Amino acid sequence: MSKATKHVQEELEMDMTPMIDCVFLLMIFFVLVIDLSQQDLEDLILPKALYAVPDDQPADVRPIVNIAQSGNIIYKKNQWADPKVADKQYTEDIHKLLVYWRDNVCKKENIKKETVGGGMTMTVVDDPVLIRADKWTEWHYVGKFMTACTQKDAAFWKLELAMSEEDKEAKLQK
Repeated sequence: MSKATKHVQEELEMDMTPMIDCVFLLMIFFVLVIDLSQQDLEDLILPKALYAVPDDQPADVRPIVNIAQSGNIIYKKNQWADPKVADKQYTEDIHKLLVYWRDNVCKKENIKKETVGGGMTMTVVDDPVLIRADKWTEWHYVGKFMTACTQKDAAFWKLELAMSEEDKEAKLQK
């Protein structure tokens, strides 16, 4: 036999360890990303909307506030205001949250100083705020939050209310 016709056969083994490592890293990445996207949302039963517009394209910057049935104001799993304290303190705590958003969350180009009726200068924020209130939250808590959004240091004038397309409470009772 000549050297040209001689074939050498070798057994090749494939090491699957790097492939398994990559799969586990991807799984960890996706689990973390999914968890981070839900950190703004509390487990609330939202009121059912009869007529609603889907929230297909939310704003790039949109703080999400959760108002629990007890009236607690919750942002990113932290309680910012508790209605059990004095009414004035509750309003001040909400105002601190709005100023925090103005300074740390909102786009700087969307914050403007404007003069409104009577010559008062206000800091107006063009970024929207999404209000998520539990179905059984007393509406005066939502009203206090909305009233705080009109204050001169951090006036948020674009407010959005979260509603549900289906009645989740009815599903829970079945």
